[in-house]
Amino acid sequence: MPNQESPSPIPAKRPSGTSAPLTPGYAGHVSAVNCPAYEPETVEQALLEALTPFGGIASFVREGQTVLLKPNLLSPRPPEQAVTTHPTVVAAVAKLCFAAGASRVWVGDSCAGDHSEKRLWEKTGMTAAVPAAGAELKSFTEAVKPLPVGDLTVPVPSWLEEVDVVISLPKLKTHILTVLTCALKNTYGLVVGHAKAVYHGHFPSPREISHFLVDLHQALPPALNIVDAVTVMEGDGPANGTPAHAGLLLAARDPVAIDAVASRIFGVSPAAVPLIRRAEEVGLGAADLADITVVGSGKERAATCRFRHSRALFLQKLPPSLFKLTTYLLTYRPKINQTTCVRCGVCAETCSQDAIIQRPDGTYRVEKARCILCMCCLEACPHEAVDVNSPARWLRRRRRKRREDKAV
Repeated sequence: MPNQESPSPIPAKRPSGTSAPLTPGYAGHVSAVNCPAYEPETVEQALLEALTPFGGIASFVREGQTVLLKPNLLSPRPPEQAVTTHPTVVAAVAKLCFAAGASRVWVGDSCAGDHSEKRLWEKTGMTAAVPAAGAELKSFTEAVKPLPVGDLTVPVPSWLEEVDVVISLPKLKTHILTVLTCALKNTYGLVVGHAKAVYHGHFPSPREISHFLVDLHQALPPALNIVDAVTVMEGDGPANGTPAHAGLLLAARDPVAIDAVASRIFGVSPAAVPLIRRAEEVGLGAADLADITVVGSGKERAATCRFRHSRALFLQKLPPSLFKLTTYLLTYRPKINQTTCVRCGVCAETCSQDAIIQRPDGTYRVEKARCILCMCCLEACPHEAVDVNSPARWLRRRRRKRREDKAV
């Protein structure tokens, strides 16, 4: 991205012995503001408040620049399901960018699975919201270019060379593999198409994929992160969890700090999330909540509201060498719900391991010996027809059945 004018490097931690108020440029400074609903005026006012500690949007966007807004558009789901970044948030940020003098504002993300972009944009509300704000939806099916990431090269859109500033707009959700999907993981959507599933095959365990995602974030660092946490997803996200009202917008330069604050909303220590832990190790930001100052009208709510985390916490404790064997023995594998499956085949097309097989009768099944538990099939399915079997889920069902029997 040539000609990007980003702020000067800033310290990842507060200087020791310092008690003075933090400056707007402090890396571990997270803004949390109340945003009770998705009405445009409510969102716009919350955004202005959220960005004030950083000097407003003008600290990130300058006259004549091309800005890319990168929401989470995981799959073709309506906004009320809390799978994707809400279109009202995207439109409000686009308007702010134009007000700061941006010449072009682009909106784009590469979804999970082989979905039509037209359908993706329509279902997520982007088709109506983005052009109305004066912005343009960018395709990820056009020409690509290789981007060096660690020892690999990954495909990204060739038009990314024209972008001066990237603003990340993640949706706050749990994740059944990585515990959390927020600012750090949102960058993965800049990788084009099926390649994302392939890299899951290269890095199958939570620890391995976390190292790769941190490398990718270092190669494509956004200038600003604004998290849609008005409605979050709790339970087994990022696609099959339950929407829950948090009523917040979060903003920060530091992606590690904002993810650390977000993890607390799900009652999870940042140290328990390999992605956050690895990002701090390489110097991307502050993960220790003691080194992070949260400001704004939503500060108290961000510190006290709690939502259900995913079943992924125990997976984080498995070393990569034992990950596949342990999850195989525990039968922790995706399963296709034949009642809700419409036999579209998106899951099979997405699977990089060819682990999803179509039976002669047209139904699909997962060959658990081939499955690496990357969860790409779950993310890609637009019909909530893929879930994950686990011992914990079996035990919960057994307890529920016993309670129901006693009630009778």
